[in-house]
Amino acid sequence: MAYSASYNTTVRASQARVFDYVADVSRHGEWGSADDKMKATAEKPGPPAVGARYKAEGMLNGKLNQSTVTIASLESPNRLVFDAKDSNSVFHHEFLFTPDGGGTRVVRNVTMTKGPFYFPLVLSIFKSTVVKNYDGAMANLKARLESGT
Repeated sequence: MAYSASYNTTVRASQARVFDYVADVSRHGEWGSADDKMKATAEKPGPPAVGARYKAEGMLNGKLNQSTVTIASLESPNRLVFDAKDSNSVFHHEFLFTPDGGGTRVVRNVTMTKGPFYFPLVLSIFKSTVVKNYDGAMANLKARLESGT
């Protein structure tokens, strides 16, 4: 049993603006779930690029969790893919950006590509918390971009 889920929102902002904001992984803490307290710092200065790596940390189940985020695909302004690897798992994140009624539809697909055999079970038990965090991040993304940030 593998874990995967999809989250989405529509933002009243141009596709290019939404893509550029999300592609800047160092800014994910600005719109991530408040419970996660996520911070990400680029290993090397410069704009987002395939292969760029970020040191990230956030709270997971009340404990500090460190990870490395690596951009795997960057197709402006349509698609961003990165992998977040921590001490025992890898989560693959794919963001798709499409025009939608004068705004931008953002779809975030999350798949656990590596992890302990029991992780899908744990994630299903805590599904409401996981969904709350990801839905909260998507709502925060929408609010930040629509407020002009």
